[in-house]
Amino acid sequence: MAKGKSRFSVAKLRSFWQRTSDGLNAEQLWTQFRRETRSSLDLYSAETGRNLREEWSARRGRRRVVAAVAGAMYKRLTPVRRLLLLLAFVLLVFPTFQYSTNSGLRISPNSTFAALILLVLLVLELADRVGLKRDLEIARDIQRMLLPAKPPSIPGLDIAFATKAANTVAGDYYDAFLRPNTNDSRVLLIVADVAGKGIPAGLLMAAVQTGFHTLAVDPVSLIELAARLNRSMCARSGGGRHLITAFIAELEISTLSLTWVNAGHNPPFLLRSGGAIEHLEEGGLPLGAFTASRYESGSTELRPGDTLYIYTDGVIEALNESGEEYGEDRLAKEVAALATTGAAASLSRIFESVDRFADTTPQYDDITCLVLRVAAAGAAVSSPL
Repeated sequence: MAKGKSRFSVAKLRSFWQRTSDGLNAEQLWTQFRRETRSSLDLYSAETGRNLREEWSARRGRRRVVAAVAGAMYKRLTPVRRLLLLLAFVLLVFPTFQYSTNSGLRISPNSTFAALILLVLLVLELADRVGLKRDLEIARDIQRMLLPAKPPSIPGLDIAFATKAANTVAGDYYDAFLRPNTNDSRVLLIVADVAGKGIPAGLLMAAVQTGFHTLAVDPVSLIELAARLNRSMCARSGGGRHLITAFIAELEISTLSLTWVNAGHNPPFLLRSGGAIEHLEEGGLPLGAFTASRYESGSTELRPGDTLYIYTDGVIEALNESGEEYGEDRLAKEVAALATTGAAASLSRIFESVDRFADTTPQYDDITCLVLRVAAAGAAVSSPL
């Protein structure tokens, strides 16, 4: 009987550990701890105006780093919670008396009260965090509804896109859809990056999505579409404080004629079937900078086997543990090796390459990429799932 109870207890403990650790092993938990610690130090570095991670790594003045983090945390508490924290600290540092239990254990009532106060503070902070997390998850779900679930299925074209948010809510926007009022003869592509992260960037991203779909209905040129979208964003960018870089392209499906406007965005790579890489740069200033901004467009003819890679700066600015950026050169080499690879597989390879490079370094910016591949002559394109 005792043996059965022991097995039952071990099973319960294993089940509890699985729920607590989400099935992660010790190495994965340690990696996650390091990533979260670095992310927290980066957050408090921005709060204090100091590079706390560099100071900690230098092994000099670690007490000052701890003091800086504690001070930043203290400032973020509400006045009532600050007073409770101070009271708990006083009770811990200056116990007035102690008494012994029958077992000989000495207990300080003040220490007990301090522990209770700290427990109350923890409960209050967790309640705030749970409420904020719920709101963020709702915002994330709404944002997912605004983004396309899958690319359009167009004969001869293979399209894939994906994003990896730095926070719960992202500031990157991507889309690909057949332009209205063109008899499904043209497809519009856009990848945009809102300055900043989190909720503010996510709200402005929603405005970009709404404005782009609304304006795309009118039968205007791509230059005029970009100009109208810019004027719309100027009214929402807080006087130019929140800029949006964007790459907007229109592809004539029958002729494979590609026209684009690059509004301050990272120049996409156009990988030709022969292996040459072209950069698509023509455009103008980021959206939301000036209402009178003028744009120019570039154009080219796509050929069977050509692949277009549109990405945000989160890809090339990903950092590793040494502070080195992933960079355009590394991305170009990765792209060049994908000459005969499908869009979805290419997208997966790029994300895997960035993850390997960054390793445990926290992701501080959203990572987004859109791939459009023209089927090689005689090749079939699988429909998106």
